[in-house]
Amino acid sequence: MIGASLLAVALGALVAARIARQEPAAEVRAAPTPKPRAERVQERDPRGFVGVIFPRQQVDLAADVAARVMDVKVQLGTPLKKGEVVASLDAASLRRELSAAQAAARAARVESSAAKERSERYAKHAEAISGDERINAASQSKVSAARASEASARVDQLRVLVERAAIVAPFDGVIAARYVDPGALVTPGQPIARLISGDDLWVRFAIPEEQAGAVKVKSCVEVKVDAQEVPARGLVEMVAPQVDTELRMLVVEAQLQLPDAWKQGLQAGLAARVQSAPCITP
Repeated sequence: MIGASLLAVALGALVAARIARQEPAAEVRAAPTPKPRAERVQERDPRGFVGVIFPRQQVDLAADVAARVMDVKVQLGTPLKKGEVVASLDAASLRRELSAAQAAARAARVESSAAKERSERYAKHAEAISGDERINAASQSKVSAARASEASARVDQLRVLVERAAIVAPFDGVIAARYVDPGALVTPGQPIARLISGDDLWVRFAIPEEQAGAVKVKSCVEVKVDAQEVPARGLVEMVAPQVDTELRMLVVEAQLQLPDAWKQGLQAGLAARVQSAPCITP
């Protein structure tokens, strides 16, 4: 959804810029006769197809529990390695709850062990124990075992939540947005920061339906953005299986092979112009 929105914005911006640059006609001319479809298919914008740069991986890092934010260790543009801490939540109440759950789990295990031992003893001396007593002991053993299992699961759940009080980067990337500051009270699922893959950038572009055969999977493209003088190469990895019914365009995605000049100054979301290009064998 984010990529589709960016592509729509890029399309609108480039069309507006194109209209703004048009010079008024010096004289009134008769409207040209529409060309047959067979000829229109061959017409192409010399500047290429309209596209937008986007990261292959992006995620909003969110809180798993309701807690107060103790520390946010990143700013916009902070590079991170997988496993590095992004923010820390106040886990004091969770730790207290974990301690109580661990004590309850120990008590449940003791009760379960005693109930199981009693049931086995009654079964072993069946001739001296009534049938009702044996059935009741077996039932109590099962109930106690279930309670112990439930208590143990609760401990595991709380232990995970305590660990997740430290929000870490799931992959190498760059912080693209920071949503909260220390002291804020967050709820489960509330975003803390957005992380995007810094080097794995792609371009998503749209091809008019008349030119749907111009680009194929594993074909190569040349990508230009206003912020960079040197064009980048790209390898087409995905082509939409059908034309967008509203825009009458076919969406294509290509992985960028970033030149060194692009690595420090390229941002996701930039509008781009994409053209078919011959593949270069290393």
